[in-house]
Amino acid sequence: MNILDIITRKKNGISLSYDELEYAFNGYLNKKIPSYQMSALLMAITINGMNMSETLALTDIFIKSGEEYHISDYINNSVDKHSTGGVGDTTTLVVGPMCAAMGMHMAKMSGRGLGITGGTIDKLESIPGMNLKLTKDELIEKASTVGFALSAQTSELTPLDKVVYALRDVTGTTESLPLIASSIMSKKIALGAENILIDIKVGDGALVKNQSQAEELSRMLKEIGTSYNKKVETIISDMNTPLSYAIGNALEVKEAINVLKGKKCPLYYKAVECAANLLSMTRGLDYNESIIYAEKAIETGKALEKFYEFVKSQGGRIDELELAENVIPINANKSGKIKKIDALGAAKLAAKVGASKMKLDDTIDYSVGLYLNVKEGDYVKEGDLLLKVYVNNPNIELTNSDFSFIDIEGE
Repeated sequence: MNILDIITRKKNGISLSYDELEYAFNGYLNKKIPSYQMSALLMAITINGMNMSETLALTDIFIKSGEEYHISDYINNSVDKHSTGGVGDTTTLVVGPMCAAMGMHMAKMSGRGLGITGGTIDKLESIPGMNLKLTKDELIEKASTVGFALSAQTSELTPLDKVVYALRDVTGTTESLPLIASSIMSKKIALGAENILIDIKVGDGALVKNQSQAEELSRMLKEIGTSYNKKVETIISDMNTPLSYAIGNALEVKEAINVLKGKKCPLYYKAVECAANLLSMTRGLDYNESIIYAEKAIETGKALEKFYEFVKSQGGRIDELELAENVIPINANKSGKIKKIDALGAAKLAAKVGASKMKLDDTIDYSVGLYLNVKEGDYVKEGDLLLKVYVNNPNIELTNSDFSFIDIEGE
């Protein structure tokens, strides 16, 4: 086979065979195909798409590039969840402990940020000492005893997805639905939980931009799950405005703790929804009944206890979590109603101060970001605090356009 022929065929909208996809993608994994050619193929896929046969083939190729853990063979009531990426989306750090508090076992493999969205691994790496490189045995043992364990992708599990994921992040190919579906489901199936929930984010601050794309992705995810005999459910969530008041790695960890302490905010309600769905799937309970159990997991403090137990079990020292010392307050320049807080604009500001990567070799500053003091629908007076920007460079140049993501409808 010839990689140029494969790129050309996909550029012309022709369906690729299993063998062609295997040749191209495994060739990239084994460093026989350079990144510029794989980038071209990814762009052709992003522009022309892949049919379900191709998507299933690519998922299988990703899975077979490494080990399969078969988690459900070792632990009962095994669950997994995934978010397609959003701004201020820290649900995993809340949902995992909630599930553990309710008798489920979540062994989760998470990724880093993709595009302007934050990654769970990046957030947890802001905790000093946190070990996020668990072996199969460590992941299963901690999920069994604590109820929640989380690891970065290892070289053993779907290594092909790991390298493709990193390349997509910096080549403008993050929004391809087949690539998203293959990436998500290959990790979930290789890990092997019985019950899988996918939270599909939709909006300006997400990889999926509209409802029809979300519904198409949902169909793909469920069809892949069915082909591997996995129970897969999806929920579709708005991501036109940030899910959390915190945007930035250490800031989001602190906010997750606040929610586990009972803070009622959009992140709280989304976490309850996710945990209730997983409980309903696992135990066959009515969803409304599951909501009650999920809320009790937080109200009783058991979910918070599980979070601290999870962090300690993986070597984390939560009391050493640090935020940038330089805090820039941003105040309202007029009175009025907060009409919109744009998730994409907020994420761009967080990226500008160093909270996420813009290039493959960028270094993330875990301590920086922004913390919103208002939400959509609030009324503010001129001079009221809108947000705080945490920076390590006090001389960073911020302009009015950096804060235009907050739209105040004047009186």
